[in-house]
Amino acid sequence: MLTTSTNSPRQIAVGDRVTFDTDEGGQAGIVSDLRRDVGNGELHAWVELDHQWPGVFRAVPLAAIVSAGAGSMVYA
Repeated sequence: MLTTSTNSPRQIAVGDRVTFDTDEGGQAGIVSDLRRDVGNGELHAWVELDHQWPGVFRAVPLAAIVSAGAGSMVYA
């Protein structure tokens, strides 16, 4: 579990349901992994997007996450 910034009590963990803003509008999904960018070291949440084909992920900087809560990772 990681804090999104030093002043924010919000924490992100694998399996959390998150919403975030993009240039395409607001999106949502489940956090599958937390990884650092190779270039600048910024931490990103790898989010499996809702309403997309299964297995479609997006790397989301933690600063772009609007809300996070306990989610459920359900795979058939």
